[in-house]
Amino acid sequence: MKKVSSKDIIVTGFAVFAMFLGAGNLIFPPHIGINAGSAYKQAFLGFALTGILMPLLGLMATGNTDGSVSKFAEVVSRRFSIIFNILVLLCIGPMVAIPRTAATTYEVGIVPLFGELEWGTIFGFEISRIVVSLVYFILNYFLAVRPSKVIDLIGKYFTPALLTLLIGLIVKGIVSPIGVPGNPQVDSAFALGFKEGYQTMDAMASMAFGGIAIAGIKKFTNDKREIKRATTISAIIAATGLLIVYGGFIYLGATGSIVFHNIARTEATVKLVEAIGSNIGKIALSISMVFACFTTSIGLITTISNFFTELFNGRIKYEKIMIVVIVMSFLLSIIGVNKIIVFASPVLNTFYPTTIVLIILNLLRNKIKNRNIYRGAALGATVVGFLYALAELLPKGNSFQSFLNLLPLGEMGFAWTYIAVITAIAWVVAGKIFAKKNIENKLK
Repeated sequence: MKKVSSKDIIVTGFAVFAMFLGAGNLIFPPHIGINAGSAYKQAFLGFALTGILMPLLGLMATGNTDGSVSKFAEVVSRRFSIIFNILVLLCIGPMVAIPRTAATTYEVGIVPLFGELEWGTIFGFEISRIVVSLVYFILNYFLAVRPSKVIDLIGKYFTPALLTLLIGLIVKGIVSPIGVPGNPQVDSAFALGFKEGYQTMDAMASMAFGGIAIAGIKKFTNDKREIKRATTISAIIAATGLLIVYGGFIYLGATGSIVFHNIARTEATVKLVEAIGSNIGKIALSISMVFACFTTSIGLITTISNFFTELFNGRIKYEKIMIVVIVMSFLLSIIGVNKIIVFASPVLNTFYPTTIVLIILNLLRNKIKNRNIYRGAALGATVVGFLYALAELLPKGNSFQSFLNLLPLGEMGFAWTYIAVITAIAWVVAGKIFAKKNIENKLK
């Protein structure tokens, strides 16, 4: 058995960390800390569950699917897998995540350094934002056109620079804090962190990034056990990096909770870093943001283009699909970060619970043989997630929200956790009853 070297595992782990550390990972933690204040530890715990633990488990689960995005949801059914994967990949790709990386690059990477570029507007959109997004996606095209080079490019060059800049900001903020954490601005800091973790989309992206990591590892070995070992260690390295950055930025946000409040997420991140590191901090953040956004968008463009190339059995070439993904992402990126976040929220409420359920089931897929468990659990999580999405879209006090509030943990957004278990059990029981009836009918 040929073992993957420690160096190659570290490079892979760094690359996965950098792909996860995209736009959401740098604009959401400060916002959480500011709103959680003195309850930042509870908020971090909630965020860590959906933003660190689930992506870690998701990466490990891809080891049981041989890195295949399609197989991830096939534990439910082939048809469900196709529909689910298309919707999820569109969400973490050209509909939300990739456009958000470009919009964040402009708002947190360019504007803080050069100010608002008053170049006028066209069709109501800022020309400066359009130009920056256009340049951003042209660079993405040239970096993603050779997907085999993604792991080496990101792991060896982008990540060390990114980590150095971010850790420098965190250490500066800890040594010279802005102030002391103020009173929490939310009823439940844990629920805030948990739900904000949805917006990172990291659990959903884990099945995609896991595929990239495994493809990189397969260059060194074909042994399944060794691939699984290397993937697990790489996942732990990536999760450790996220733990440091998330924890650090949530704490920094908490120290500025008295000074900053009721401001947009991107503005909160910029002002927080300015208060910590002045102009040097602002430059470091801008560079970090550009690196983080590039690494994430490159990874997503590569994965999504590969998925649709396989879905169409190669009838549509990788490069053509990649161009479509990039063009869609460019067009949506010019609406701005906050509008993208608002648009994404109900979509994520629908699919994030299902994704978490599928991650857990894929980790156990070698032990759970009854397909009805997968079907029932996925159904329960998806239906309740969809109800949460409807409750958010409709005016406050709507009947969907009232119904969810009556359920245990419903008001906090966690009703899907036990309903998925109940529906899984119900589906298994129903399956046995129907099977018994079929046998009895055959005997008659």
